Amino acid sequence: MVRKISKKVTNRLLSRNAIKDEDYEIYQYGLEQLLTSILDLLTLLVIGLIMGMIWQGIIFVLSFMLLRKYAGGYHASTPLKCYLLTILIITVVLSVMKYIQINIFIYLGLFMVSSIIILSFSPVEAVKKELDEIEKIIYRKKTIVVWSIESFLTVFALVSKRQGVSICIFMADIVLCVSLVLGLIEIKLVKKKVLKEK
Repeated sequence: MVRKISKKVTNRLLSRNAIKDEDYEIYQYGLEQLLTSILDLLTLLVIGLIMGMIWQGIIFVLSFMLLRKYAGGYHASTPLKCYLLTILIITVVLSVMKYIQINIFIYLGLFMVSSIIILSFSPVEAVKKELDEIEKIIYRKKTIVVWSIESFLTVFALVSKRQGVSICIFMADIVLCVSLVLGLIEIKLVKKKVLKEK
């Protein structure tokens, strides 16, 4: 649906000479990403509103997305699957924070384990989009910077007795860690399949 809308808008821009033929794919992709982000944000706000956890949802998603942008991880095969997975993750994370009482030390332990995995294996490239060596170095450095900032904010929130903020960032790191592990497994399975086909 998002792809159809972005194509229609891009076709209209092209027919009105607002863009050049050679820029068609760039505009279409950019519009698709923009519409997807708007849809994700609206979904987050609706789920947050229903659960009475808007600010927690926003902190979780921001922390997750900023780190995932550079650390990588599992990618769904279609935009629809990606959207449904996003809804599932947001709902599960907010439900865990709201309905399950977990000791802060368990969160800290999981955060430390997740951090070790994130810093050891990132960036995890997508199966369909491999990174060259320079990109890997750049993404790794950016992952470390974002992780450091988020870790500082987590400690600051704990010291300031804003445990809820820390838990949102902890959950973002834990979910990202799972995404990285799934991404690594997916890459291994694809490589095995390619070797068998040869």
